[in-house]
Amino acid sequence: MHFENTQQILDSLCGRDHPDSFEPVTGIPDFNPEKHSDGCSGGMSANYAKLPDWVHQRFGKTLPWRHCCVEHDKAYYYGGSREKKLEADEALKLCVSTTLKDENAGMLLGLAMQMAVTVGGQPYFATAYRWGYGEDFRGMDDLPSGK
Repeated sequence: MHFENTQQILDSLCGRDHPDSFEPVTGIPDFNPEKHSDGCSGGMSANYAKLPDWVHQRFGKTLPWRHCCVEHDKAYYYGGSREKKLEADEALKLCVSTTLKDENAGMLLGLAMQMAVTVGGQPYFATAYRWGYGEDFRGMDDLPSGK
């Protein structure tokens, strides 16, 4: 069997072909970064906040590429086609890569983040950061507990 991209491999491994998992999420509140984004997931934003003050004085109070993660969260919130997910993951990589001035570090971090979200953000997984996670906010005004 020949696969053209990571998404096809993951679809095959999950043994699922649920087109509804890749439909846009509708009937939910508009995306609000304060309520619907945790910045950079995987502990990146949370761990950065715990670093010593001198780090924040030099690089800022939040991750320099946090805005990339928030835009990525917005795409994940609304969901959509497989192609839209791959586009969102590629846009995250490019944003992180261009935000970090050190070309090698930016490219490596951007690629690592893209790989992590491509695999870990599948709509099949019951996580608060999966593709189409806005579904969790249907009829809610605030974050669900645990996000």
